[in-house]
Amino acid sequence: MKIAIAQINPKVGDIAGNAALIEAFARRAQDLGAELAVFPELALTGYPPLDLVERTDFIDANLAALRRLARLKLKTALVVGYVDRNPGKKGKALLNSVALLDGGKIAARRHKSLLPTYDIFDEARYFEPARENKPLRFRGEVLGLTICEDIWAGTTLLPSRMLYRNNPVKTLCAARATIVINISASPFYRGKGARRRAILSGLARRMRAHIIYANQTGANDELIFDGNSFALSPSGGLTARGKAFEEDLLLVDTAGGRRPPAESPHDEAGEIFSALTLGIRDYFGKMGFKKAALGLSGGIDSAIVAALAAAALGPENVTGVLMPSKYTSARSNADALRLARGLGIPTMTVPIKNIYSAFLSELKTGSAGEVSLTMQNLQSRARGTILMALSNANNWLVLTTGNKSEIAMGYCTLYGDTAGALAPIADLFKTEVYRLAAFLNREKEVIPRAIIERPPTAELKPGQKDQDDLPPYSTLDEIIRLYMEENRTPAAIIRKGFGRDLVRSVLRRVEMNEYKRKQLPIALKVTEKSFGFGRKMPIVKSLSFTG
Repeated sequence: MKIAIAQINPKVGDIAGNAALIEAFARRAQDLGAELAVFPELALTGYPPLDLVERTDFIDANLAALRRLARLKLKTALVVGYVDRNPGKKGKALLNSVALLDGGKIAARRHKSLLPTYDIFDEARYFEPARENKPLRFRGEVLGLTICEDIWAGTTLLPSRMLYRNNPVKTLCAARATIVINISASPFYRGKGARRRAILSGLARRMRAHIIYANQTGANDELIFDGNSFALSPSGGLTARGKAFEEDLLLVDTAGGRRPPAESPHDEAGEIFSALTLGIRDYFGKMGFKKAALGLSGGIDSAIVAALAAAALGPENVTGVLMPSKYTSARSNADALRLARGLGIPTMTVPIKNIYSAFLSELKTGSAGEVSLTMQNLQSRARGTILMALSNANNWLVLTTGNKSEIAMGYCTLYGDTAGALAPIADLFKTEVYRLAAFLNREKEVIPRAIIERPPTAELKPGQKDQDDLPPYSTLDEIIRLYMEENRTPAAIIRKGFGRDLVRSVLRRVEMNEYKRKQLPIALKVTEKSFGFGRKMPIVKSLSFTG
């Protein structure tokens, strides 16, 4: 069977636009001679629709769009993800569903059995799980229609503890499905694509069936979807592979065909760069904004965010704002301007010296020779106010430049350097920011070496360095990673060779600064555990650490 995998970029809530996109790809698939075209999970509504599904008019619109797609009477049948109503009298009112559209009608419907309720997922809030998933016969094949999580039960892609009693794949295997189709909206994190293919390759061999995996691409809010759709033969071999981080249309012939060439060596930094530029581009594009602004300090973080924004939006659409104070060195200004010239982004300079002095005068704070924390934060807040004023005046969105290490420790100022709409590198540790700089500089100097080699500093008081207030980033990042991403206890982290007092101090600061993180712009997610709505921590809590 000739099957087209339609790897599209839907927009949450844009049912008419998503339906038009599905139709356009369906017609392209028909022109290629495909008998079946497969679209991602909830392709009609976009993923994740969240509380939009609680609106009856929203559900009505998605069902009407599904019926219109069915009436197109294409030669190519379609497999489309949508939200259905639960006909049962018990349970949730909605179902996460997939429809087979063929011959001018909805020929079959199947519903998601396994609803994820971990990390960023909360599908059980909205949907009722299906009790069974029977295969269906279609043009001489036995098709299994599955939705995302349904195919992952019992695999290592999910949390180590078995989450479900039901395993839809076993049912399809027992029924001898010849082709298992999985429509997905699987958010990206580093290394996930290779894990998906390896796991499903083993599943294809066990089932002795073709597997068609159709994942969406694009970004919605903090979630980035990498695409990377693929098809596998019953021997587990890769027969088609979609592009990463962009739309694509693949044609697979299950009757045979050449295997695609082997992939180039995996480049994690390149993958992160592609993910973050897509995240920025889609956030702006889907929100209807074209231009960005950010504070350029001459430091590594703002340099990386500027480079990402220039790549995502075009350098002419990114403005770097220099806001020097009395503590800003000539080197910082020179490095910031050199970076901007290299990227081709315009700049403007708005000194904060007089604004800062006015704050101190009105608040009657500060004394000669002293730069208190209050005074340091006032400088940062003056800069945040300037950036937001420029945003209002020019219809720009402000990008914040904080990294995961700083955000974890609360080494940031509310309403100051945290002001903005989107935080592109807030899920990258400081050490990873430097690795991304090395990637950007692999062919030519994009990030000036002077910026990379200079010790990080906020320049809010004379002689200030980050390491005056924080442990070395190589140490700090590993402690936070073990705690956040591996859920290690303080005692376990100490046994890794880190000092007891250091570990306790770091973890105390991580937990005490949850109130700041609840007020930060959304962070583009590129790791398994990011700060955001996937990490649900109370603000008010006991802070007792053992070990």
